[in-house]
Amino acid sequence: MLEIDGSVGEGGGQVLRTALSLSCMLQSGVRISNIRAGRQKPGLGRQHLAVVNALAKICNARVSGATIGSPCVEFEPGKMRGGRHEFDIGSAGSVTLLAQAVLPPLCMAEAQSEILLTGGTHVKGAPFFDYFKEVFLPHAKKFGVDAQVRLLRAGFYPRGGGKMLLGVKPSRFVPADILQQECGEAGCRIYSCGLPAHVATREEEGVSAAFAAAGEKIAIETVECDAANEGNAVAIWGSGMGACALGERGKRAQSVAAEAAGFYLKEKNSTAGVDLHCCDQLLLYMAAAKGNCRISASAISAHTRTNMQVIEKFGIGKFEVGQSGKNFIIESRVA
Repeated sequence: MLEIDGSVGEGGGQVLRTALSLSCMLQSGVRISNIRAGRQKPGLGRQHLAVVNALAKICNARVSGATIGSPCVEFEPGKMRGGRHEFDIGSAGSVTLLAQAVLPPLCMAEAQSEILLTGGTHVKGAPFFDYFKEVFLPHAKKFGVDAQVRLLRAGFYPRGGGKMLLGVKPSRFVPADILQQECGEAGCRIYSCGLPAHVATREEEGVSAAFAAAGEKIAIETVECDAANEGNAVAIWGSGMGACALGERGKRAQSVAAEAAGFYLKEKNSTAGVDLHCCDQLLLYMAAAKGNCRISASAISAHTRTNMQVIEKFGIGKFEVGQSGKNFIIESRVA
């Protein structure tokens, strides 16, 4: 059984998600210790436990240590099982992070899958539904992933209750390079639930002004949504890049718009193939492809370096980081 130190690198929930996904894919047992050891509340949180339970169901795994607060999990996968599954995080935990954990193994199942995920669709510290759909999945498709996603209901902190439907067809991972930016007009969705109309209006004006000042075009859609509690989010995508900003109590609408537009425009101006957040999300697919792959990014985050370390522990590939002008090139090589 492979030993993974959950405190390695950035030491967050990503270590758990990547290790368990690879365990399912490679049909290899794994023991993860020191889970989230450096966090204020170490061990498995509710959303991390949801990942363990979801992957255990998908691959009929034998699991020990799957309890809230547990610092260690042992996971022995069995036969992969596609079909229809429903996973409720039971809080505003991110449905997209859970989707990112179950997607790679489901690509290797014999049957296609339909997964109903319940939790937070637009929450802090995680990709929004829109980012997952408009940025991540199109990039993952280049590595052979055949998946679609649909938002059934938005979910915000603290109650969650959002619903996202993920469809996955059996796929074969293939090598790809993402070194050049894509062309096309940017898009934006502004979500507003239980808030005065002027909040979304000011955010739309802020995004429009930022793009106009940069000489860029953007199509903006405002969504008045029904959610379990009030919430507000701004998502922007285009050119293979994405940005997410969350409205919070005491945070001005103009600040939310500026945060999303500013990050997006900065990443687009880098001319890199992917934004710095998508970078770490694609590493597993690069390693699983039967060939060398390259992606370019404006920066190498702690999440990216951590994911490289975890993936390399499984012996399916090696990563090298180089530089081309102001951008970084990550190359995966078959082990």
